[in-house]
Order: sequence, then structure tokens, then C-alpha cells
Amino acid sequence: MDAQTRLEIQNLTEQQQQYVIQTLPVKEKSLSSAYIFWVLFGAHYFYLNKPFKNIFLWALCYIYIGFAWWLIDLFRMKSLVAECNREIAKQVIHDAILLYPKPQKLHSETIDAEYKAS
Repeated sequence: MDAQTRLEIQNLTEQQQQYVIQTLPVKEKSLSSAYIFWVLFGAHYFYLNKPFKNIFLWALCYIYIGFAWWLIDLFRMKSLVAECNREIAKQVIHDAILLYPKPQKLHSETIDAEYKAS
């Protein structure tokens, strides 16, 4: 989890934070699994939720450009996984906000608070 995601989680309500903390580890992608998909199937983009990119990679392998791309991804894998995990974190935070909206003050509570203050 990167620093930006931690800051976004701190701005959530307690219930939203609990949802994110419980859901995020289950949905995040691991670097080791991405390497396994890269080596065995050349399907690491499928694993990283980018199926069209993976199909494009396979298509380019027929003209040998895809093999160079595939080898370059070996060195880019850490950043690819981190980028995918950031997108997953954004989606989980968005889901938490939709599932557990912040309670809004009723108009009468605001009036009562102003009355008591005066």
C-alpha cells in the first residue's frame, strides 16, 4: 500500500476504513504471481486486469516485436503490479464510500446546535 492510498484511507469513516482494510489484501495482486504468469504463459497482463493489452502483446509476438516487449516487462513488472494495486485500492475505496456513506446531519440537529450555542 502506497502513501497516497494510506492518506485516502485516513479520510474515511471508521466503517469505511474497516471495509477497505479487510477487502484490499484479498484483491491486491502479488509480484511473485505476476512473474509466474509472465514466465509460464506470457499472461501477466491478464493477471493485472489488462486483457486487451495481453492480446495485443501476443499478436505482436508473430512479428517478433512482442518478444522484445515481453522481455522489457521483466524489468517493469514491479511498477506494473504497483500501478494495478493502486487502481484496485481506488476502486475499493470508492466501493467503501458507496456502501457506507457518511451520515449527514439533519436540519433539525443543526438548528438545535445553534440554539444551544446562543
